Amino acid sequence: MKILIIIALALIAGASLMWLAEYESGFVLLQYGSWSLETSLIIFVVAFLILVVAAYLTLRSLVFVKQTPQKLADWRLSRRQHRAGQALTRGLITLEEGRWAEAERLLIRHASNSETPLLHYLAAARAAQKQNASDRRDTYLRLAHETTEGADVAVGVVQAELQIAAEQKEQAIATLQHLREMSPKHPYVLQLLQQTYSDMNQWQDVQDVLPDLRKRHVMASSDVQALSSDAAVGQLQAALAKQDWQLMSTAWQQASNKMRQTESLLNPYVSGLIQQGEMDQAVELIERFLNKNWSDSLVYQYGHILQGDNVLKRLAKAEGWLKNNVDNPWLLLTLGRLSQATKLWAKSEDYLRRSIEYGARGETYHVLAEVLLAEDKSESAAELYKQGLELMLAQTKAPV
Repeated sequence: MKILIIIALALIAGASLMWLAEYESGFVLLQYGSWSLETSLIIFVVAFLILVVAAYLTLRSLVFVKQTPQKLADWRLSRRQHRAGQALTRGLITLEEGRWAEAERLLIRHASNSETPLLHYLAAARAAQKQNASDRRDTYLRLAHETTEGADVAVGVVQAELQIAAEQKEQAIATLQHLREMSPKHPYVLQLLQQTYSDMNQWQDVQDVLPDLRKRHVMASSDVQALSSDAAVGQLQAALAKQDWQLMSTAWQQASNKMRQTESLLNPYVSGLIQQGEMDQAVELIERFLNKNWSDSLVYQYGHILQGDNVLKRLAKAEGWLKNNVDNPWLLLTLGRLSQATKLWAKSEDYLRRSIEYGARGETYHVLAEVLLAEDKSESAAELYKQGLELMLAQTKAPV
């Protein structure tokens, strides 16, 4: 349509010039020194227009010739980038299909020509990881970092994820700590750091990162509180395993009053107190808890505190708990032990037999056998030792 309009305008202009030439041809004289040119106005105008058009076409041709190498280079670059984009798409699809080696080859082949080399190298790093090729994985991560400015955190996060997946948790922690220095408020970095610390039972480090998790709203307050409790329990259990009583005391003091009243925190702490010989403090903490709540594990530990002059008093205290826990084998075992410690043999035997009735354990048979020996019932005691040993072996037998 545009060409037709131009042709129509040209015809109109030509017709107008022909009409002007017939009506009034005009006169043009050009003189320079001894040289002169005389022609009609119409011919001069036509010649001038032809000259202008020729000059324009000549200039356009020169510009075109000059720009041709650059345009050709741009075209080739565009083609390479197009092929790189296609290779990225095919590589990502192949990666998701689980063909790791093929995906790696597709992603790397055109990475240098891509507009987004970062995506090529990060995906190739994942493909190499799946092939347990950690050296190639680290090379691709380095290239991703070098080829894309401002992607340090993104590359670092992927590196940490891959290190965690490869069970290289020490390296992952080093990577995440570096990222935290670069971007202290990054929520995902904080989350990964917390998860890795938890997996490695580095509970003090978990406690250190919790304030940032709460402040940055990475986790709900209830989840942060639960994690804080888990970290405190983990610290106490680690201290108990190493018998590091100073560390245990520090962890206990750092816990909130609310957490100190929980069964999960009391269990390892009371165990540590008993091992240290701090029986009075252990008794106080257990009784304070059991007066308001119930815990099989704590009442069981209560039965292991047999030293002191107040065992009879504690037996009466434990018998008070029997009112609401008449069929609890753990409480009955503890009552049997406390009665044994006070040499109330008949009462001890009764409690222990009831404990076996409601929940037989090899340990209970063993205590009952000791009581029967104290009553000079050797044959019955020997039979109980045998039953207890058989039960213990059955309870510890590995499942088929």
